[in-house]
Amino acid sequence: MDCDQSVSVHELISTWLPQPFALSPWATWTLFSLIRHRQRQAFVAEIVRDRLGVKLEDLAQRGYAAHPPDKGRGVVPGLADWEYNLHGRGCCVTHRLSGIEIDVDFFDNTSDWFEPWFYQCYLSTLKTPEIWEKRLMELHPQFSDQGPPFETIKLAFTELQEAAFLEAHSERTSIVKLAFDERALSSQMTWFETAAEDSHLLMRLAAVIGDWPLVGDLQTAENVEGNVTEAAKQVIALREQKLIRLFAEENQQKVALKGLQEIDSVFLDEYITTILKQGIPEVETALEMLLKRNDKTWCPLIHEFYQQFNPAGSVDEFPRPEIWGQCLEFLFRHQYSFPEAAEVFSNVHQYCLGEAVVLALEYRPSQALKLFRAALRSEIPNNRMIAAAVLALIDQPWSRQELLDAFRESDESDQTAECRAALLETQCSQVHQIVLEWQARHPFQRQSNEWMTVEEVNIQSLPVYLQWEMDGLRERILPLRNVILPEFENE
Repeated sequence: MDCDQSVSVHELISTWLPQPFALSPWATWTLFSLIRHRQRQAFVAEIVRDRLGVKLEDLAQRGYAAHPPDKGRGVVPGLADWEYNLHGRGCCVTHRLSGIEIDVDFFDNTSDWFEPWFYQCYLSTLKTPEIWEKRLMELHPQFSDQGPPFETIKLAFTELQEAAFLEAHSERTSIVKLAFDERALSSQMTWFETAAEDSHLLMRLAAVIGDWPLVGDLQTAENVEGNVTEAAKQVIALREQKLIRLFAEENQQKVALKGLQEIDSVFLDEYITTILKQGIPEVETALEMLLKRNDKTWCPLIHEFYQQFNPAGSVDEFPRPEIWGQCLEFLFRHQYSFPEAAEVFSNVHQYCLGEAVVLALEYRPSQALKLFRAALRSEIPNNRMIAAAVLALIDQPWSRQELLDAFRESDESDQTAECRAALLETQCSQVHQIVLEWQARHPFQRQSNEWMTVEEVNIQSLPVYLQWEMDGLRERILPLRNVILPEFENE
């Protein structure tokens, strides 16, 4: 990286424009960030080894069996601002003030291996990113809170592997580490970090690594050189071509679609249309994009897709009630008139009850109560989870009573788990006491002290799952807390 400031920016641009950089800007900034993230992971390793007394290789080999008794989570000894949570072969540390989360899985006696999902989650917790992550997040704007964060960064991981900057683990190919000695580059990075607010210095770095869109952004509008503008367009065009090729590959449509959205590709609408007309797997992603865009001109095509869609799926498919819900949310939001609208909530498919309660509360309150009652008593856990989460967020006398009524109808732990967890999330101490007394009479009993069944894990984890569901619904439901269902208008 050229740090010689005796060379003018114009000369620097003239020198580097004809020299294509080996990596795309998306991969280069990811590489810079991973070099720094390796140091962050070393910090987690130090906590595990020196403050929790766990050997890294032992954790890598034995997983949960290597965890110290009764010390699986808590405040890091000697570091009061950090909390830790040992999990399997790894450890996640969270800063108690900033919320920054660094999660590491250990595969040997080092902290060198990167788990892409953990890295993506780290980025999602940053509120004031440093120079490397700041640009990386600009290149990967987040359009939705749904789904994996910064999912398209996996493309940079692939590019870095192909260019031999990263190497894959011999047994788990999705896990990677730096494949070169990064110390010299890390030293140069420090120089840029000390002057992170210097836009001229950042422009120099961007020119050297071929991030011409950033060079153009940093130049004042009247001083942007024409050749820089063309180079920036070429960078985006190359990215677009790569994403279009990727879309043609099996199981890559989702990440390709999100990548096209990130660069505001003119081809995005064409691919969304193709997805809706052909009903290929990434319909949910396409609908999510359209819901965010909120353009009513898509209503006819979405309705056409809705008419043909089966939320139960075929014999070899999982049910997809969320897609059913996305279609109706879009159509109702834009008050689109369609023949099925009047009967939508009269004969809801059993898999769609959870989605239906949210939609009815928003758009058809007169039909919401019967759907809540059906969903809370459904044999399908997802229906119970959504309905319970919505009622916990509403937290009004009527919503608590509906939860209590459903809860009191059964003594089965699994059938009442969602209602119990939801009641404990409310602000009413009386219902808390009712639930706690029930749980004292029906203590949780494991089949074995050495292992837990899947059902037991699910029951114990359900309060956390409910909180996640509530977080996902909060933005939609809180504005509806004061909606009074017709059945309760006189109370």
